[in-house]
Amino acid sequence: MELLGWLLVILAVLLLTGWLGPLLGVVLAIAALPALAVLGVVLFPLLLVLLVLGLVLWVVGSALGVAAGVLGFLLQWGLPLLLLVAGIWLLTRMRRPRLQA
Repeated sequence: MELLGWLLVILAVLLLTGWLGPLLGVVLAIAALPALAVLGVVLFPLLLVLLVLGLVLWVVGSALGVAAGVLGFLLQWGLPLLLLVAGIWLLTRMRRPRLQA
């Protein structure tokens, strides 16, 4: 009981002086180091897979964006110009007379 009494007195002093938070933070940080090391070793392959997946999706998304941009440009400018050229060609082509047998 004497040990518990001393622990309570020390805890009260640490609480009153404001040293309990930093001291508890240091103790918990030191205690968490092995768990974080194991967690880092376990999650590193997952991180690599997610990194490669992100790069692949970035490249595919960029390619789709470029394709959509080119298609939009062609639909906005290419299709009307093609229709205009086709219309002018149909209006101005010379009709050749048919040979009668």
